[in-house]
Amino acid sequence: MHCPVCAREIPTDARFCAYCGSSVRKCEPCQRFYPGDARFCGSCGESLVVERRPTFEPPSEVADTVFGYLYELNANPQQFPLEQGDNTIGAGGNNDIVIRRPAVSWNHAIVICRNERVRIQDSASTNGTYINGKRVRVPHALNHGDLLRFGSEEFKVWLKPRYRTSETV
Repeated sequence: MHCPVCAREIPTDARFCAYCGSSVRKCEPCQRFYPGDARFCGSCGESLVVERRPTFEPPSEVADTVFGYLYELNANPQQFPLEQGDNTIGAGGNNDIVIRRPAVSWNHAIVICRNERVRIQDSASTNGTYINGKRVRVPHALNHGDLLRFGSEEFKVWLKPRYRTSETV
């Protein structure tokens, strides 16, 4: 099967294109891939099922040193606090946030929380870091509600109100 964006060959069970980073959805009846935001199959007209995403409720008390949380978008979402300073993310046990999944590099990314700002930078990972579907190539601001992806693993960003930009409040 081929990615509908870059036309490169991707596995039949792919949720993302490993080449261009686009999210993809497969129409089960005709087995064609479509962009992740497609609602109907352009070939057979079948409705493409939209997955329900888990929601996140922050703890009732959040420490002063915590700027926010990353939480997984799966059936049993784990939450990871974003502490003041540098928060390393990767598959290696030496990271602050450990994500042991095949698509996550040993030292994948770093989230920097300081000076009332939250930024992310990729650590030369193999499969890339993405914010809202766009690859992170230079340090980039993180906003409340952003969708983060490390390889094929998706997380949502929850920030304390004081660290949210005016567009995301």
